[in-house]
Amino acid sequence: MTARFITVHLLHALPLHNLNRDQNGLPKTAFDGGVQRGRLSSQSLKRAARVALRNGGFDLSVRTRLGAEQVLEAAKAYSAANDLALDDKAAAKEAAVIVRGLTNKDAKKDPDPKGATKEPDPKDGDNVILLARSEITALGKAVVDAQHGGQAATEDDLVADCRSAALDVAAFGRMFAKAQAKGTQAAVAVSHAITCHPIQFTVDYFSAVDDVKVDDSGAAHIGMAYYTSGVYYHSFTVDVEQLRRSWTMFGQDGWREQMAALVKALITALPSGKDTNTAAHTLPFIVLAEAQHLRVNYGFDAPVQSGPEGGYALTSALALAQQREIALTFDPTNFGESIAYVAGTVAVDLKSPSADSIDDVVKFVVHATHEA
Repeated sequence: MTARFITVHLLHALPLHNLNRDQNGLPKTAFDGGVQRGRLSSQSLKRAARVALRNGGFDLSVRTRLGAEQVLEAAKAYSAANDLALDDKAAAKEAAVIVRGLTNKDAKKDPDPKGATKEPDPKDGDNVILLARSEITALGKAVVDAQHGGQAATEDDLVADCRSAALDVAAFGRMFAKAQAKGTQAAVAVSHAITCHPIQFTVDYFSAVDDVKVDDSGAAHIGMAYYTSGVYYHSFTVDVEQLRRSWTMFGQDGWREQMAALVKALITALPSGKDTNTAAHTLPFIVLAEAQHLRVNYGFDAPVQSGPEGGYALTSALALAQQREIALTFDPTNFGESIAYVAGTVAVDLKSPSADSIDDVVKFVVHATHEA
């Protein structure tokens, strides 16, 4: 395969849920095709994939406001493991200066409200920063080595060349407010998930009873929660050329296992909003992967109608198949090899070889990423 992009399209039927809510507690929405539709934000889907990747044994990065404190802890661990003395105060100052040299705060000192200045404290909250575990370890080592005759640690010990060994950093990218040239360009584009049809909200009025104050017949608390349901379409695209530039581990030992874990997480992982009082974590019923020279997604501008037996799964699948057939007719040279998993609950021809399981789709994407 020589196509630059590998795009995976998904249809996902989600029962009653509020997996991704807005500032008012309502399920997020989008106004598309003249109707209100349900939405799961791209950010929530990427976060869910990162969490699934970590829970699957790949603890690759950390996103935190306490980056300097993480570096200090790494320095302490390195000094203890190698029986090296460490000036904790000097190490803390150096770590804070370097990390803040990437963020939006003054890298040298913080102003005091009274006009004085104070040394940076790694425990002070800073701008959120996404760091690879390997980068934190490397900077911690550099901080210790600098106290034992080595060169002073610099930002280059943390982020050398806009690349990262952490797959999730390379996949989803990052920026540094004060060091924009060191930012990592995302190699995986993730769309918002949008329902293929209009949605409505379900309002759940609830109350809580006080177990101790039994002589009171009233409720101890009352409230309302909001839910929706629907069939969502979304996609993600691997830019193979960018992945090779952004990810230092590409082609190294273990890269296939990490890539497979990320692809499977992007296919199956969902946000966790109100997941303890709903059962919305279902599996996608269609997963279509295809090689593309130019990135193409499919659209549902005309909201689909419910099928003859109810539900939107079959009509959404048929609309997706129609969109793919139109795309193949419009520009067949844009598309390479493909594979599709279609659950037995729907019958649809996606003009693609069939996969027996999600794992077949994952293997296809990993192989296509290597061969592109």
